Amino acid sequence: MRHEPPETTYGPDYGPRIEWENGVLVQALQASQGRIGTAVRGLAVEAGYERVVLHACVSTDDADTREDMQELVDELESAMDPIVDPMPSVELHLQVGDTDPSWTGYHHRRLYLMHWRAR
Repeated sequence: MRHEPPETTYGPDYGPRIEWENGVLVQALQASQGRIGTAVRGLAVEAGYERVVLHACVSTDDADTREDMQELVDELESAMDPIVDPMPSVELHLQVGDTDPSWTGYHHRRLYLMHWRAR
């Protein structure tokens, strides 16, 4: 029986920046549980040091979707607050459209991407 964790090899670009992004991504993933409704096509995280932006690409901008996404923001803030100092601001950027390169979250760390057949 193994008592040591497997060895992990990191790429040459791995460092504090990637570690920060990975940590924010994990917190956002946990905060998103049960909050990604059928209108959400994509969700990406832009993990800046002073500002974290959740980019949501949606098919329709309605009250339920906005409420779910705001709850995600609130949950992410609550999860990060006790472990991050200084705490960055957490913002939501909601965009109606498709998850193509015109989406503001396209070039950031993607948390969720709906399969095109599900649309």
